[in-house]
Amino acid sequence: MNTTSLRTSVLVLICIIGASTAWSQQHIMDKYSHIKPVRNSENPVMKGWQDYFFSNDDCQCVQGDQYFISLKETDPKGENLMISLQGGGACWPGLERCKTDVTENDVTTAGFTIQLDDRLDSDWNQVVIPYCDGSIYMGDTHQDYDRNKQIDHWHDGLKISVASLQFIHTRYPDVKKIFLTGCSAGGYGTILHTRLLRYLYPGAAIYVLNESGPGLFRPEADFWQMIDTSWHLSQLMPENCEKCEGQLIYWYDDLLNDPAIKIGLYSAYQDQVIGQAFLRMSPEDYQSLLLSSTAYLQNRHPDTFKRFFINGSSHCVQDRDYQIRGITYWDWVLAFLHDDDSWADVLE
Repeated sequence: MNTTSLRTSVLVLICIIGASTAWSQQHIMDKYSHIKPVRNSENPVMKGWQDYFFSNDDCQCVQGDQYFISLKETDPKGENLMISLQGGGACWPGLERCKTDVTENDVTTAGFTIQLDDRLDSDWNQVVIPYCDGSIYMGDTHQDYDRNKQIDHWHDGLKISVASLQFIHTRYPDVKKIFLTGCSAGGYGTILHTRLLRYLYPGAAIYVLNESGPGLFRPEADFWQMIDTSWHLSQLMPENCEKCEGQLIYWYDDLLNDPAIKIGLYSAYQDQVIGQAFLRMSPEDYQSLLLSSTAYLQNRHPDTFKRFFINGSSHCVQDRDYQIRGITYWDWVLAFLHDDDSWADVLE
């Protein structure tokens, strides 16, 4: 098959995949299409970054604070876009360990994309989407945690995600390559954001780097029911996916049928923050769930889903020069972004 025919076949496949899921994405986009930033100002911490603020009437942080996203525009007509989703825990009744506001410093603490400035070409526009919704960028509820008949938690993650990405699309409508990354809650957030980005950019190549946010929940029906009641995630679930109820990692599966989407997942086998602090699983049970769920995706999509798993219980990346069998994490990330044949499934 020649190059032209191959490219045509890929685009046709992307259209077919998009058509199968477009109804839900269109509904979500229409639901919050009215939300736009109301003002902007230069970020006082990071030169060259602009903060875009949303009205509290439209979307807000989990305890009511104002929300903003940050952009660094290198080339208004640039074809390369990096989006970094910040981490910061989660909140549900009985467990409140989530970041509750956004600050001017968030652009630095979310900035894995910032670290790439000296490793990639300079024509990447960058976006930081801070975290403060308590619901891994997906929640769509307002809750009364203390049951005093007063709303005290605003899980506006879905509004924030949709509003942010639609605004980004108006600024950069002709993007050809997207690098989406996030750690912890930001890693969980890539699961929804990948789907929304594919809808907004049907022809773009999308590279998703999920660091320590694998989309796992405790594998019990009661736990999923509690999460779904708290955040209303079931409205976002892909169609015809029996494994998707209860485990968000499987929401990647149909996306990986798209040959222009690649996903890399970093994790420690016994990540104590996700596995123990939040999911309250034993280290061994968490490791078993991590390996079995990711092996399912890797076996089904060996060319487009790969892992970099390390021993231990650490959370997020402590050392990007960490080496496994001669491959540093930086090497692995850059091979991923450059479509290099050396990009491999690396398990310590």
